[in-house]
Amino acid sequence: MLKVMKKKLLVVIAMLVVASGIIFTGSTSTKAEDNEVQYLGKYKLTAYCGCKKCSGKWGTRTASGKKAKQGRTIAVDKRKIKLGSKVQINGKTYVAEDVGGGVKGKHIDVFFKSHKQTKRFGKKTGVKVYKVN
Repeated sequence: MLKVMKKKLLVVIAMLVVASGIIFTGSTSTKAEDNEVQYLGKYKLTAYCGCKKCSGKWGTRTASGKKAKQGRTIAVDKRKIKLGSKVQINGKTYVAEDVGGGVKGKHIDVFFKSHKQTKRFGKKTGVKVYKVN
């Protein structure tokens, strides 16, 4: 009977230790499970598509060699954001796959399927941008 009580007491103590760790850290997940983000600043956003007016002879082929895809591809100044980086804009995650002649400094060009969509998107300023690690 005493052995059973000791085992139960050890289990309760172990649970309290684990619970206190959760309370103090506020999380049970590890860094590997979390997507850490790094604030890059406020950027100007514009839009482009694969038409000749927006992309010239390049069409939907990106600087990274991949085909541009709406909801994934953005063009960046690679001095600010490295190609291949994951970038979070307004809660959505994009991949820096392209560069553009007019994309300099804190400017991101978001890819869309059609020119009509790029016109609808327009230009946005002061948008908070994060790099997802």
